Formats: sequence, structure tokens, C-alpha cells
Amino acid sequence: MEPLSPVPANRYAELDLLRFLASLAVVLLHFTYSMPRVAHIGPTFPVLGGIFRYGYLAVDLFFMISGFVVVKSARPKALPQFAVARITRLYPAYWLSCGLTFVGLHVVGSGAASWRQLLFNLTMLQEFFGQPHLNGVYWSLTYELTFCFLVALLIAGRLWRLHFPVLLGWLAYTLVAGPLPPAHLFSYLFIPKHSAYFIAGMLFYVLQSRRHAAWQVHLALFAALALALRSDRAERQLAQQFYHDAPLNGVLTAGLIVLFFLVLYCILVRQWRLPAHPVWGWLGSLTYPLYLLHGTGAAVLGPLAGRLNSYLLLGGALALVLLLAGAAHALVERPLSRRLGPWLAQLLATARLRYI
Repeated sequence: MEPLSPVPANRYAELDLLRFLASLAVVLLHFTYSMPRVAHIGPTFPVLGGIFRYGYLAVDLFFMISGFVVVKSARPKALPQFAVARITRLYPAYWLSCGLTFVGLHVVGSGAASWRQLLFNLTMLQEFFGQPHLNGVYWSLTYELTFCFLVALLIAGRLWRLHFPVLLGWLAYTLVAGPLPPAHLFSYLFIPKHSAYFIAGMLFYVLQSRRHAAWQVHLALFAALALALRSDRAERQLAQQFYHDAPLNGVLTAGLIVLFFLVLYCILVRQWRLPAHPVWGWLGSLTYPLYLLHGTGAAVLGPLAGRLNSYLLLGGALALVLLLAGAAHALVERPLSRRLGPWLAQLLATARLRYI
């Protein structure tokens, strides 16, 4: 594990902590509920599973944070800089996850993936080509990548002055389209199933930047919240059909979504701050590899179920995936990003000169 380093002044320690907690919620959702119930891997946790089955909302919190962070980081960048920053952020840990998942599927022998599937997955564009995900958690990266493409259009079209009207248009589309699954071009492009969360994050940036009347942005945020609640109703219906379990508590999920909005408002607008400490940045660095690699916990949850105390086994699986996430960040993600960034920048610069 790398030593803790000072947190950059422009980094939100509170968002790092939120992202880590959201990633941990997804891990616990899978370890205590999805894996035992769907994949029949590991021991069952009736109480914890009943609590962490609500961890699916953590992905929506990720989307809200991305809406703010990606736009804030993109605002001063040219398109090539933005592309390099996003590629170096998203791909190194993802490539590692693809490789480990591919090997793991062949070792287990059940549902082994083909080389063709691996190659499509390495692009992160597999869903657009109708190819299955190697790993179930990759579905959210399709939405993240689509969102980055939309932000790239803002940069390329020099539309930052129209940022707020564009968001209002996206809200209107989300209202009319409804929380549809991706089935056609516009649904893939504007992701109405989860767009309310991305829009909310972007609206927090607009509110923070004070480029528009605060009352207008607040009204748009309330509209985004209403659409997020509508999307969650559809999400709960899909979850019930998938798990064949008791319905999720709509009042509780609505309360959690409202809490997400309030917490981000307090952090980004009211400037609530955690005491400065490098540990927040370190937790934030674990978030993405933890999300991508936590499926490896099945390697201990499955074989050792029934041989060890269930809660001891759960703690061991959590420790394993946290250590793996730290090692992946320190040994793969960080060094590869540092090498990939300059190489991509040089490649784009060469291509630009060639076509001028």
C-alpha cells in the first residue's frame, strides 16, 4: 500500500468518503444479498441482507457525484485534455478487472467467456455492440461513459454558456421519456433511467458557480429529485421481479434519495467540511478498484461457506477485497495512469498536427 499523501486543495474529502461508503454498500449488497440469493455463493445473512439490499441506491449516488465532479473538472479543459483525463481515470483499473474476471471465469469453468467477449469488454463499449458484460458491475460504466460523451459534446460545441438551458432540456426529455431501459438510440444517449442523478450533480455545480439565478437552479433540482423518485419506483419493480423477494420499502428508498440530495447540497453549496486528513483521499482512491474487483470475494465466500462462522467469513472477504483494491490502485491503476496520460496526449497532438 502506498503511503498517505497530502490531499490536493481542490479535492473534496467529503466526496471521497461518500464514494467509498457507496462502494462499500455495493460490496455488502452483493456479499450479503445478491451472491447468496442469485448465484448461491456464500452464506446467507437474513438481517444484513435485508438492510444492504438497499445498497443498489449507492450506484445512483455515484452518478450524482460524477455529475458534479466530471463537469467541474471538465470546465477548464479542452476536448483532448478531457478525453485523456477520462481515459486514464476509467480504463487502467477496468482493464485489470477484465483480465482477472476472464481468468477467473476460465478457472471456475462455469460460463467461461470467449476471447471475443473479452476484446469487446476491454473497450468498455460492449453494451453498444450488443455484447454481454464479463462482470455484472460493468453495466454502470456504460452510463458513466455515455455521460462523459455528453460532457465532451458540451466542450466540443463550446456550449458552457448554455449549460443550464441544456440541463433543462435534458430534464424535459427525462420527464417525457420516463425511466426506460436502453432500447433505442435516444435512450442510450440520454439514459433517462438514471439521468436525473447525473443532472442533479451538474445542477449542484451550476448552483455552486453562481452563474444563474439560485431560485431557478433550486427549482430544477426539485424537478431532478422528483424524477429520481419516479425512476426509483421503476427500479424497485425491476428488483422485485429479479429477486422474487418482498417489495422494497418505497418510503425508505425515497428517504435515502432525499438524503443524498441534502448531503450533497450541504457539502457542495453550504460548504460543510471534514477535518483535513490524507485518509479521505486514500479511501477515495480505493473506491473504483473496490467496485470493479470485489467479485473476487466469491473465491472465499463460496468454498468456505459452512466451514467458518458466517460473519467471520464476511469480514475476511471484506478484508481481502479491500487489500486487493489497495494493491490494484498502488501497483496497477496509479502507475499505468501516469504512463498512459502522456502517451495519449502525445498521440492526440500528433493526430491533430497531421490533420491540420
